[in-house]
Amino acid sequence: MKTTKVILILVLAVTLAVTACGCIGPDDPDTPEIPDTPVPAVPTPTDTPVPTTSAPQSIADLLPRDDLPGTFELRAVIDENTPGSLNVTEEALSVVSGNLSIGEIHAAQGIYTFTDGLYDVYITIAECNDSVNAANAVENYKNQPAFEKPPSRTVSRFGSVEFNGHEATEVRMNPLDGGVRYGYVWSSGNYVYILEPGTDDRQASLQLAQMIGDGGAIISEA
Repeated sequence: MKTTKVILILVLAVTLAVTACGCIGPDDPDTPEIPDTPVPAVPTPTDTPVPTTSAPQSIADLLPRDDLPGTFELRAVIDENTPGSLNVTEEALSVVSGNLSIGEIHAAQGIYTFTDGLYDVYITIAECNDSVNAANAVENYKNQPAFEKPPSRTVSRFGSVEFNGHEATEVRMNPLDGGVRYGYVWSSGNYVYILEPGTDDRQASLQLAQMIGDGGAIISEA
């Protein structure tokens, strides 16, 4: 009887062991794994730079004002917003109009004194619609009736210089009091620059021309 009980207990133990092994067996290999869902990174807030724009440059800003050569002093600046009877654009048109078309222009003028007011020197800057009209304005200026003849038998009307990366025409005039006065005219882009012959100090006049618009540079003569 005891032997029978022992056998029954062993059979029951083996049965329970087999059942337990089946319950804790390995996972079904056919069951797909669920991947972890990535958590999107939260961007760090940054300051977005705000583009800045500088105020547009006016024509009058191209006129030399400080550290002028020789005894030059700036006496006045006149542009289209200056009140008074002088229309600076019409005055500029009177010297740059001619056979070649120049289109519409806008202008400003600087009035300078030299040698304690002994001479008045005028710089006129005209803005054209494009570089072709600006170049035409220079040619019209040089073709004025007043420039048809040379200032004297020994002095030609025009010469050539180069500064600030462009060529310019030196204009020579012979005033009634004798001597030669020097001026300069050229175009750069849409702009026409005219330094009227006003003083016989060629070096100072050339340095003043060098300061108009583009700033200083080495000067060479052609």
